[in-house]
Amino acid sequence: MQRVNPSDEIDTVAYAVSFMEAAKRLAETEEEWEDNHSLIVPFYMLIGFSLENALKAILEFNGSDPETKWSRSHDLQKLRLLAEHHDFVLSDDLREFVDHLSPLHKDHHFRYPQKAETAHLLNPIAATKLTERLLVGAFLAIDGAKRMDDRRA
Repeated sequence: MQRVNPSDEIDTVAYAVSFMEAAKRLAETEEEWEDNHSLIVPFYMLIGFSLENALKAILEFNGSDPETKWSRSHDLQKLRLLAEHHDFVLSDDLREFVDHLSPLHKDHHFRYPQKAETAHLLNPIAATKLTERLLVGAFLAIDGAKRMDDRRA
């Protein structure tokens, strides 16, 4: 059954936050993860979906052109570039983080064992901190604080 009130970018950011919070819980389970730790794959799948939803929230908010087919894209770099077109500014380390994960997320390396391969990834704590920074930026970019206050009024 379709929702009466369709999702908006606040809901999309909320999903991004929920993915990030789940990833943070995984990251807190141990101080150091070995290269082949069993939680790395689900951790980075959650991080990827968190980044994807945050960037899509910005595109939703700005009415990004549907012709660019961003709404069904898992290409984090493409989503980042489109968000930057709407004046979403990322630091160099965030841009590098998103772009590095982009091909792995886009090609579903964290979803299917047939796609798995060796990848150089940040440790989980560093990855969650970067993801959290991007989410805060996305929330601010969609005027989230004011809109949340308006919902409460």
